[in-house]
Amino acid sequence: TTRRYTEAEVERMASDPQTIALALRLEDKFGDNGLISVVLARPDAAIEADELLIDSWLMSCRVLGRQVEAAVLEVLADAAAAAGWGALVGKYRPTERNGMVAEHYPRLGFEQRPAPANAATDASFWRYELASRASINHHIQVQA
Repeated sequence: TTRRYTEAEVERMASDPQTIALALRLEDKFGDNGLISVVLARPDAAIEADELLIDSWLMSCRVLGRQVEAAVLEVLADAAAAAGWGALVGKYRPTERNGMVAEHYPRLGFEQRPAPANAATDASFWRYELASRASINHHIQVQA
């Protein structure tokens, strides 16, 4: 979404019990890649009551295209389903810097949905149904 938050804003959102906040690291046979993704997903009044908005999904460009995004989605989807959410909603707003992820949501199985009322006109919205989701294919071994 290219939104920027202060550290205090992130801490406030992450401390909300309805927010799912993820910070993920990656180690592979070549070494420790460190922190490679941060995800904040939260309820939003503009979407349905059973939907969780992916407010921010940041990923290191070093790991894009290595199936890491599928593993991150699996962790997020499992956490959201366990918390009782019915769907995830992703928002994509094109900018000069994020063109490489323009197909991120459809590639991961999200379906395009109508924009909520009062949404930015340049944004597209994507829905990922949790109850009927297929198994997510990736080769990443996730450890909590």
